[in-house]
Amino acid sequence: MMIGALRGAAVSKLQFAPGSRWEEALIVEKNLPPAELRAWLGCFKDSHIGAEAFFEIKGTQAFIGARLAFSPAVADEAARVAEKFISSTGLAVHDFIKSAEKISDALLFLGEPGFMELGLVNMWQSFGPLPFWKKEGGSPFARLNAALLRDGRFASELPAPPAVEIAWDSPLPHWMGVCLSRGAGGKYFLDMAAAEKFLTKDTAF
Repeated sequence: MMIGALRGAAVSKLQFAPGSRWEEALIVEKNLPPAELRAWLGCFKDSHIGAEAFFEIKGTQAFIGARLAFSPAVADEAARVAEKFISSTGLAVHDFIKSAEKISDALLFLGEPGFMELGLVNMWQSFGPLPFWKKEGGSPFARLNAALLRDGRFASELPAPPAVEIAWDSPLPHWMGVCLSRGAGGKYFLDMAAAEKFLTKDTAF
């Protein structure tokens, strides 16, 4: 995935979740009191924590994320990153990536991804993802079309923005997602033209 061009983008929102349960995420925006985040982390009981950073690229909402084994050191790093985001300094995508790389002691977003899925932002588990590509290859967009023919859930209005997620399994689970939504006024529909552009022109393996 050609992620280098995204590294300088400004983060517009952070969120943290127990495991992969984004429906239970703590959303960190600029007005969140730092004490609220530290209290949330202090009560954290799950074995793993998910972290995501949202940003805009070429007018499109996108996000990157990672899932890490939870520990006091990870809690401290999550608080540090969030407080930098809340501060006047702000946070860039490369800051988020560097933080995850520091914890994992390895570089992220290298090599071929492990799989791709279509899902809904912050409803990935409850709505259910649609896996459509694995390492065996093939055209990602053609694979998406074939998967959509088998699963009609994405053919009508959706309760949250649809997004394609490109995921790597190593050195820890991490991913990049791009929202592929058209519509306004709280209505969301899958934008297949945007999906085709992203999967055929904006990605490289």
